[in-house]
Amino acid sequence: MNNTKEVGNVGVPEEAVMKKVVGSLIFGFTLLIVFAGPAAADLTDYFVSAEWLSETKDNVTVVDVRIGPKYLLGHIDGAIHIDKTQFLKKREGVKSLVPDARELARLLDRYGIGKDTVVVAYAEHTNPYSARFVWMLRYHGHEKSYVLDGGYEKWAGEKRPVAILPTKVTAKKGYRVTSSQDIRAGAGYIYTRLHNPSVVIWDTRRPGEYNGTEVRADRGGHIPGSVHLNWVDLQKDVDGIKVVKSEDEIRELLASKGIVPGNEIVAHCQTGIRSSYATLVLKGLGYENVKNYDGSWIEWANNTSLPIELPGKLAQTEKITE
Repeated sequence: MNNTKEVGNVGVPEEAVMKKVVGSLIFGFTLLIVFAGPAAADLTDYFVSAEWLSETKDNVTVVDVRIGPKYLLGHIDGAIHIDKTQFLKKREGVKSLVPDARELARLLDRYGIGKDTVVVAYAEHTNPYSARFVWMLRYHGHEKSYVLDGGYEKWAGEKRPVAILPTKVTAKKGYRVTSSQDIRAGAGYIYTRLHNPSVVIWDTRRPGEYNGTEVRADRGGHIPGSVHLNWVDLQKDVDGIKVVKSEDEIRELLASKGIVPGNEIVAHCQTGIRSSYATLVLKGLGYENVKNYDGSWIEWANNTSLPIELPGKLAQTEKITE
């Protein structure tokens, strides 16, 4: 992926003498863009390259959200490890929900992440848990958070520094959530918008999950009226590693499914993980009215008062309230 945050070469008459000065200016300008944030939405507002991270790593907190054993077998040098169980919460029988403001503050204090900390999260190149971590931070107003495009495989494949020993964590106190983004939806919110022509419910699961042949909850099928586009179709293979497609490629793909900027888009999957990736992509494309349903299919399907749809059949149920 071409990273527009990077600054091009600056020509100088005495390159040998000025190389270090120019490098410092480029690095400083790159950081200024990150901390200030660009005016217009771009995929690089949410996904950063291994090259960019290599140049700015000393000024960010890198978070590895893979399972513990993988972290211990090798991780980005300096990265801390936060297991997914620490940022996925269970409430009223529904798992994988976003933590509330107090829970998030405790988590980030534990790992020394402050309000102004720039966070870059990564997992495997095909693992969307890094996107879920960043979506969670963005939802709670922590804008300086990004997904490492291509994940650990991209970093390691480019022979960038890795380590085995865990990175020391220094806890701090005082993180407070002061604002939040309107990028989350619940079951009741979706129910009241079923078949609304201005709302697109985007099912990001595998085809079998959508059509009901792959059942991973009490019921199989999909939310009535939802459109299907597998989240993996947002990625492309580059030298054996999955990275996010170009803006033009994604826009064409989304338009073919009716997922267009003029509508409200509510994405979901099984537990709101894959749909987090989809949500960040949409935000990076400038879609303004985007939400992720973190309760997702596991909540919807297990609540028999909610309607489901199977090929050629609509399950009739009673209306619920939010």
